Amino acid sequence: MPCISECLQGGICSFNDTCICPPCYTGNSCEISTNVIKFSLTFAMKWDMQQTTSNSSFNTPEFFYTAVVAIMLFMAVINNIACLQTFLLHDIRSTNCGMLQIFYCIAGLITIIGMQLRMLTMLKFDALTNAYSYRYTACNIIPVVVILMADNCMWLSSVLIIEFVLLECFNFNIYRSRRFSVLSSTIGLILTIGSHMHEIIARRPLPDPMHPDSYSCTFAYTLPLDIIDKILRVCHVIIPLAIHFIGSICMLISITRRTLLVRDRKDYFSVFISACIKRKHFFVPPLFIIVSNLPHLILHLKDPCEDARDISLLRTHIAFNILVYLPPSITFLIYIFPSNSYMYKFKTTFMGRCFKRIFQRRKEQNASRWNQLRAVSREKFTIFVSCAKQKFKN
Repeated sequence: MPCISECLQGGICSFNDTCICPPCYTGNSCEISTNVIKFSLTFAMKWDMQQTTSNSSFNTPEFFYTAVVAIMLFMAVINNIACLQTFLLHDIRSTNCGMLQIFYCIAGLITIIGMQLRMLTMLKFDALTNAYSYRYTACNIIPVVVILMADNCMWLSSVLIIEFVLLECFNFNIYRSRRFSVLSSTIGLILTIGSHMHEIIARRPLPDPMHPDSYSCTFAYTLPLDIIDKILRVCHVIIPLAIHFIGSICMLISITRRTLLVRDRKDYFSVFISACIKRKHFFVPPLFIIVSNLPHLILHLKDPCEDARDISLLRTHIAFNILVYLPPSITFLIYIFPSNSYMYKFKTTFMGRCFKRIFQRRKEQNASRWNQLRAVSREKFTIFVSCAKQKFKN
């Protein structure tokens, strides 16, 4: 006996007139995808929140995700403002590295602010209105801008690694024309926008599996466009990560060759390590970006079907996805802090001077407390010694 509605996605019609859906699909006709790989970050969070709401009075995932995104926004604002103040100094902005890092900070700020904005709209406004203008902005514009800027950060960091290789391996002049940074950043931005235009045009929100009367910001494309979208998404991660890895290897080879040229020395390993530490500002950014993006890439490539009804798998996906947005949130730690010259320049900026005063004041307060503690301890020890002498005489 056939089912009343046709079973989609390879579903099987059972004897009781219902469809037995394959993994990662649900619904009367298996029309709803539960594949977490197709979920946006905010929709994956929303799915977890909705499942928790039905089982608990306090929504722990909502509190946790809101706190994490808010902390990332706070860190992104502080880090990127500190970086922009440093990179906009004349000595730094006159270089290709400085220009690329300025563009990276701006793209990173837009990424995290957009992520926070989408989080707020999901929590506060999605359930209040189904207006087309709001839904189109919340689902087709803001998430695409966030993804676009995140991908642009990946490409900017890749171009920055290429610049590091040119300086370290080929002895290019650091103060040569900035045409390379401007042209590469412009071309990269145009290509990135072009590769995401189909998302703005062709995206269509799907029915919410948890609340069929409302929509959800997760999307399904027609088959050819879906394949193109997957290829572009993978390229936006794999190619930049490959550039970071190859660039790091090239710089290590250059350091190794210079180490081997040291004559009349036998401590080659210590010379190599000291040279790597001296150039740690070349290696920290690519290492951190590779580590933060690789888990999410492996999770997506490992299995084309990851069912969101498995809560542990869903939360792993969310955690790895959040990790992708971490580098734009801590630009100071990966670009300025490892570099002695950048740290020296940062201390001359307004924010650097403010931090210096704060730490200096705290250092003086700690020193004052330590001196008071030493004085009290010395006084108590003197009293103890005098009491002991008096007892000994008696």
